[in-house]
Amino acid sequence: MGIDAFGWWEKNGKLKFQRRDVRIYNVDRQEYLFIGQVLYASTTERDWYAKNVYPHAKGRCLEIGLGLGVASKAILANPNVERLLTVEQNEDVIAAFGRPLSRHIILSADINTWVNDVPKNFQLYDFIFVDHYVYDEDLFPSLAILAEKLGLLLKPGGKMVFWIDEHAPEEEKAKLKGLGLEKD
Repeated sequence: MGIDAFGWWEKNGKLKFQRRDVRIYNVDRQEYLFIGQVLYASTTERDWYAKNVYPHAKGRCLEIGLGLGVASKAILANPNVERLLTVEQNEDVIAAFGRPLSRHIILSADINTWVNDVPKNFQLYDFIFVDHYVYDEDLFPSLAILAEKLGLLLKPGGKMVFWIDEHAPEEEKAKLKGLGLEKD
């Protein structure tokens, strides 16, 4: 991975963090998280989290994927939240975020392994947020399986929300919205 891939970012922003293939750039007061050459998260999405995550967060919350921690902060800003467990596989992303916030635990684990180790029908969470950065038709079946397994951890009255790229085609948005769950 040469500097050429990040030439625009180097010229127009400031490298805030780098460890192995994880980089965070600050450009015009916004942060952008790259893993390899893929843009995984940005703080430009704050409004989406305020609209789609904050209102549903309550009690015990589970977040899949840390990114820049924008969703974590939106969840924890809700006074109805007791605590938040964030499961993030990439230790360099965790290092970039820094120490957990108040009422926040960050676990370094692969979500598919972790969710298989949790006892079935062990309803722990009032809210689950799955921050999956990109829609990919090949990944959809595995996301559907993950949604089913996570749904078993949701308490009655709980809600599970998937991150949806507002710029994605409507068909893709509809499929991801369909993975969400509101448990009676």
